[in-house]
Amino acid sequence: MTVGVLKNWVWCEDCLEWKDAGDEVSLMNIEEDSFGKDVMTFECDKCEKVNKNIVIPSVTRPRGQ
Repeated sequence: MTVGVLKNWVWCEDCLEWKDAGDEVSLMNIEEDSFGKDVMTFECDKCEKVNKNIVIPSVTRPRGQ
């Protein structure tokens, strides 16, 4: 049974909202932190600011920050 398509989400500190890492941002770099979590450096397509934040894989947009 398929519930939905898994997407990667990143938090934009300037827009104060979750962005779909595949459609709403431009990837600049991705690396792994000391705990093994993916950390993405990206440019937000909406505000055009560069941010760096962890990647959250989820079917739906995460709530809160």
